[in-house]
Amino acid sequence: MVTLEVWYNQEPDNDYAEGDPAIIINTPEELDALITQVQSDTKGLLVPSMINCAIAGDPKQGVFDMGIGQEKGFLMFMTPRAAQTQGDGPVDEYVVYDYMGHVREIPASCEIPMEKLRPLARKYLLGGNLPEELV
Repeated sequence: MVTLEVWYNQEPDNDYAEGDPAIIINTPEELDALITQVQSDTKGLLVPSMINCAIAGDPKQGVFDMGIGQEKGFLMFMTPRAAQTQGDGPVDEYVVYDYMGHVREIPASCEIPMEKLRPLARKYLLGGNLPEELV
């Protein structure tokens, strides 16, 4: 199992200033709780949130982004072996996610149902490698 550093809204009154601490995720239960918290924070908003994750203390492993909506989301790995989820959305359209107050356009074809996203994110946490479904 790896430890993840996650950048989201680390403090209730977060000013997104340099030096804000990462959220530390050590267990699948903590990861599930964070996903649930993001969904709760953004319920009723038009734009879902995106979080940024990295293996703690190992910058060579790269990062991955996780889009967390109410129904759909995505995983996009910028790691030594890049990969992303593949859903059934149109390949020539984009969806908008919010990363700490900044618009991020993601290919609609990357979105998958949240019930498929959660197990993939857990697999990465448990092994520190791309889930075999994405390789």
